[in-house]
Amino acid sequence: MEGGTILHGLGGLTWGEWASLIAIITFIAGLISLLFKYAVFAPFQGDIKELNHNFKQLNNNLSDLKTDIKRLDERADEHDRRLDRHHERLKSLGGYK
Repeated sequence: MEGGTILHGLGGLTWGEWASLIAIITFIAGLISLLFKYAVFAPFQGDIKELNHNFKQLNNNLSDLKTDIKRLDERADEHDRRLDRHHERLKSLGGYK
């Protein structure tokens, strides 16, 4: 600032030119963002939704399998107890050593 002059720009450009340049860069960045959103990521949206659905279905199936395994364990325990009772009855009758 020589001789009391006011700074009218920066880097050889006026403030109006800087504002225009920033507006153009912002507009181009917005266009690129939209391009990526609709041209690049949009095709994956359906695949992602299907993958989420498959994960939910897999979790439900896993939960059902855990329930079935628990039920089978309970039945196996009951059969073990019944077998033990039969074994004891046979021993008490003297027909099994």
